[in-house]
Amino acid sequence: MEGRSGGRLRMTLTGQVFPIMSSLAYDWQVRKILQNVNRYLTDRQTNGIHLNTDFKSELHDLGRAFSFSYGDKENGAVFSHMVVMFGYALYKQGYAAQGWRALSSLYKMASDTGRSKIYPCLPEYFDLRGRGMYSYLTGSASWFMLTMLTQVFGTRGRDGDLMIEPKLSSEHFSKNASISIERVFAGRRIKIVFLNPARFDFGKYRIAKVSLNSENLPIDKSRYLIITREVILDLPANKLNLLEVHLR
Repeated sequence: MEGRSGGRLRMTLTGQVFPIMSSLAYDWQVRKILQNVNRYLTDRQTNGIHLNTDFKSELHDLGRAFSFSYGDKENGAVFSHMVVMFGYALYKQGYAAQGWRALSSLYKMASDTGRSKIYPCLPEYFDLRGRGMYSYLTGSASWFMLTMLTQVFGTRGRDGDLMIEPKLSSEHFSKNASISIERVFAGRRIKIVFLNPARFDFGKYRIAKVSLNSENLPIDKSRYLIITREVILDLPANKLNLLEVHLR
């Protein structure tokens, strides 16, 4: 389906997302994908990422998608679900700046209410005019939250332990030197505060210091931290525990 046909390039965002997410694409291929997504799929007016290029024909053997006019629904709209999955895939492979660009493009389109004609939310898709269609799509919302929690803030489980691998950018600290989230892990409520007073960008900081309920934890100043399940289970179950992560 993709490739050159009749002198025209056919490209889909879906065909780029899954090779990146599954780690099949090498780094040079990911960089090439990013170049081509920017060249062929990114809208020059809204900066949204289209689901596919305009194939200029109906393809009935591929289902109903290409019977829609280009820019509507599955035929070339800025389809929230796939854009979020694109962001997740990029974050997973360490392309934090590019992943955030994909995620924030949806926010910027939705919050441009003069164009989107909706209250700021995550619609199913944006059409060629930048109008948000179908006010809320839970699949996209779930993937957005998953990406923010497990990739941007980098808090997730690994083999039963708590792994913290933040991929926060300097933009996330533009107003404050710290940013925080609350999570429940192994039945314990934990507030995780990331402190980045120098506003370093991802790739330029390490985890320099970590304290849990005011007690310092041993670290090796790498990009990620593992807190064992045993340590988490020793925390009080009836209070909000404070985990501070210093980035330098």
